[in-house]
Amino acid sequence: MIKFTKIFHADLDNIHHAAFWLGFFGVLSGVLGLFRDRFLAGMFGASRSLDIYYAAFRVPDFIYTFMLLFTASTAIIPIFLKKFGEKKEWSEELLGSAVLSFSLAVFILSASAFFLMPLITRFSLPGFSNEDLAQTVFLARIMLLSPIFLGLSNIFSSVTQAFRRFFVYGLSPVFYNVGIILGVTVFYRFLGLAGLAWGVALGAFLHMAIQIPSLKNLSIAPRMKKFWSADLKQVAWLSLPRTLGLSITQITIFILTGMASVFSQGSISIFNLALNLEYIPVTVIGLSYSVAAFPDLVSFSINKARDQFDKYFSAAMRHIIFWTLPMSVLLLVLRAQIVRVVLGSGVFSWPDTRLTAAALFILSLAVVFQSLFMLLVRAFYAEGESWRPLIINIISSILSVGSAFWFAQHLMPGKDAGFANFISGALRLSDISDIRVISLPLGIFVGSLFNFIFLFFSFKAVFGWFPTRGIEQTLFQVFSASAAGGLAAYWGLNIFARLFDSQTFLGIFSQGFFAGILGILAVGAVLWILKSPELFEIYYSFKAFFLEKEKSKADMVALPEPEKLL
Repeated sequence: MIKFTKIFHADLDNIHHAAFWLGFFGVLSGVLGLFRDRFLAGMFGASRSLDIYYAAFRVPDFIYTFMLLFTASTAIIPIFLKKFGEKKEWSEELLGSAVLSFSLAVFILSASAFFLMPLITRFSLPGFSNEDLAQTVFLARIMLLSPIFLGLSNIFSSVTQAFRRFFVYGLSPVFYNVGIILGVTVFYRFLGLAGLAWGVALGAFLHMAIQIPSLKNLSIAPRMKKFWSADLKQVAWLSLPRTLGLSITQITIFILTGMASVFSQGSISIFNLALNLEYIPVTVIGLSYSVAAFPDLVSFSINKARDQFDKYFSAAMRHIIFWTLPMSVLLLVLRAQIVRVVLGSGVFSWPDTRLTAAALFILSLAVVFQSLFMLLVRAFYAEGESWRPLIINIISSILSVGSAFWFAQHLMPGKDAGFANFISGALRLSDISDIRVISLPLGIFVGSLFNFIFLFFSFKAVFGWFPTRGIEQTLFQVFSASAAGGLAAYWGLNIFARLFDSQTFLGIFSQGFFAGILGILAVGAVLWILKSPELFEIYYSFKAFFLEKEKSKADMVALPEPEKLL
């Protein structure tokens, strides 16, 4: 068994080992995120106060995304590895230039946003009163600290990822959520809503601070000699499409938040709480495998090792589908129990619960698409194709916003009774007068679906083969297992509803937990009967990971020769 202190600085060169650790910390961070959301929902409910809290994120998040121009690990890692292979000092100079340029740019942007915040919020949140806007401005100004810390953390984590120190990389979001939870449970008691914002700032600082010991262990230190360099220019150029693409995504969420501000109070909260629940499997699986695969995809691309690139990509693709499709189905079936267990406390009302569960139903359909999107985009970046994903993201975002507006118009009370009755009946919301918040997850789903479709066919144009090549068997096996698992979980809900009291927390938890276990067992049984290669690959990799003999420090903190990285 590997000791903790050695794991902390371990070089995880096996995609399953790396993905396991990233997935483990993704789960841990997700669990903390669930506690965070439960505290927020129980304390505020789907109220205007919680709307203000979520709305305050929009400008700081946009600044953070825009500053990926200097901090995107997907652009820094290839150049850093190349420079490290030539001369270590050159790679440190690249990091130093990134830190200096980022610090200057983020200071200018944050200072500008600080003074323009009243104007921005008034324009972007048309449904907020003057008092609501003032509180949003106050919280957003405090949260402007977060893009500073998170941006520096991204620069530092580029090094830890390049050397496959995925343990510390995965630990960062855990500390981020710890800071936010402290803001909710401690700071709020003394500072009111401002305490929530200070918790976000603290979490961002911890996200950065946890990277520093690993840099020290690697003997890597940024050399801050100049603000600009040819290497940093290349980083900015490579980052530009991704930065613009993510900025488009932030603008999409910005617009959808503004739409929700004119709906009934609490709509912003419901939308964000459902997004947070849906994003857990996307982060745990899609992001974990994508991050774990990216450094090697870059290395294979640099060395023109096309066969290895294709094989490595297909392995990651198969395992993302293997995990996310059953999780998406179980999330869909168990959505009501999940929402009631996670958020159904305090002042979070029954209508809030039902609207959030309905939003989660729609978003669960996008889990697979969003997870595969993360891998597909990284494959394009590893190959140096960064503009295609940008164009696709712009088109998909336009479709997302446009469809959300269309759905909102047709779900407006008294506007289109036929369509509204159909949606409300299908989602069991007939007795709730205003269900326009459902238009937001519908827009997200439409955008995610078309984003995946466009990337799917663009992949063929760039690489000469469809990303599903050679994984038809996996698709059949996982789809069959997911269908069986969904049916078993649904049957379990009906059976266990008779055994447990659905009016108590313990009863709802037990119903959902045992129905979920039944669904998982059904998935595993079908995969075992069909002899799924992914099931046995994961089993043997998991077994080897925990039973392998203890490695020496030299093995665990491997600093390969430069030519082995390039």
